Amino acid sequence: MNSKTLMYILKRILLAILTVWVVITVTFFVTRIIPGGPFLSEKAVSPAAQAAMEAKYGLDKSPFEQYITYLKDVLTRLDFGPSLKQRGRDVIDIIADGLAVSAKLGVIAAASAAVVGIVLGSIAALRRNKLIDKIIMVITTAFVSMPSFIMGSLLLTLFAVKLAVLPANGTTTSGLILPVVTLALYPAAYITRLTRSSMLDVLGQDYIRTARAKGVRRHLGDRRGRQLRQP
Repeated sequence: MNSKTLMYILKRILLAILTVWVVITVTFFVTRIIPGGPFLSEKAVSPAAQAAMEAKYGLDKSPFEQYITYLKDVLTRLDFGPSLKQRGRDVIDIIADGLAVSAKLGVIAAASAAVVGIVLGSIAALRRNKLIDKIIMVITTAFVSMPSFIMGSLLLTLFAVKLAVLPANGTTTSGLILPVVTLALYPAAYITRLTRSSMLDVLGQDYIRTARAKGVRRHLGDRRGRQLRQP
C-alpha cells in the first residue's frame, strides 16, 4: 500500500468520524428545539412526576450540559442512553437487534455490486461504441443519477404492491431481494462505469496495440486484468 492510498484511507476515516459527529450533534439539538417533550402523552402527568422523570434522565440540565454528558457516554461506553419510545430498553440494544440483518444486507449488496459492475464494465469496454455499450451506459447513468430511496420506493411499489411477486419485508431469502437490489444498484452502476473507463485506458496502452498488430487474439488476459486492478 503506497502513501497516497494510505492518506486517502485516513481521509475517508476522518471524514466518516466527522460525519457521525455532525449527525449526532444536529440530531441532539434539533430534538431539543422542536416543541413537545418525551413525556407528553394523553394521560395527564403531575408537575412533580414530570420533574422527577426529567431529573432521572438528566433533562433538567441545560442543553449544553446534556450534550457534553451524552457525547462523553457515547465515546467512552457506546452508551446512547435509554430509549424514550421503547420503555425499559437502551438505544444500543435496539441498534444491536438490527445490526446483524443490516450487516448481512450490506455484505451481499457490496459483493453483488462488485461482481455485476466488473462484468458489465468489462463487456461495455470490450464492445465500445456498440449497441450493448450504449445500453449499459444509459442504464448506469440513470441508476447513478437516481437516489436510492426513490429507487427503493419504485421497486417496492412495482414488485411488492403491483405485481406482488416479492414480500415488502422479512428476513427470508425472498424478503432480502428488494433491499439488496436497492442497495446494490448505485454502486454497481458506479463500478460499471469505473471498470469501463479503466479497461479502456488499459486497452489503449502501447503493448496492447502492439500485441494486436502481431495478430494476438483479442481476449481478456491476465496482464490486462493485473493492470486493471492497480489503484
